Amino acid sequence: MFQTRSKIRLQNVIRNRMTRENIQATGNFLATYHSDLTYIQNFHRYKSDQLSTTDYTAKDTGTFYSFVIEFKIVRNFSKGSVDKLLKETIKWVDGRHADNVDLFADRLRKAGLTRGHTMTSLASKILFLNNPWTILPMDSLVRQVLNQKDKLYSNYAVNLLTFKKANRDTIDKCLRHAAPLTAIIEKDFKIKNIKTIATNRLVDKLLWTAGK
Repeated sequence: MFQTRSKIRLQNVIRNRMTRENIQATGNFLATYHSDLTYIQNFHRYKSDQLSTTDYTAKDTGTFYSFVIEFKIVRNFSKGSVDKLLKETIKWVDGRHADNVDLFADRLRKAGLTRGHTMTSLASKILFLNNPWTILPMDSLVRQVLNQKDKLYSNYAVNLLTFKKANRDTIDKCLRHAAPLTAIIEKDFKIKNIKTIATNRLVDKLLWTAGK
């Protein structure tokens, strides 16, 4: 009986052991989780007229201006176009195709905001603010990890789902280890289904770490 219990405990330790990459991904997730939630909450506050355009596009923490810099998309659209980009974004997310990243990327090109290029990565990062429960930002590094050659977000979404299913145990393990700290961070926010956002942000960091 003692040997059986010891064996079970050993199996549990092995099952819950974190690899170096798991630890790095979890650390990156925790390091950016508060700022990610701030960006998401402020976008939805702006959508519901709780923030003015002047305040939301200011050079300040948690604003749309700060977001496009931190997520490295400012270099992909025309200089001085933050206000116009935000206006196009709000118009888009209020429409019928709010979650269609590929169409939004094409719309930004036609609006003259992306220097004539179809910037799907940029579009995904912006629409992530509106629907972080479904949309994960896409970049070339993560596409490589998923063995995706094209830049279509519709294919990216399918590949993400496959990755999540294949790595369910790893995702759950990392979330369990991070839970005491994420609980503290989440107290600062009133965002629905916040656990789904946490899962998606962790998945993003797992992929990013694997790509590095």
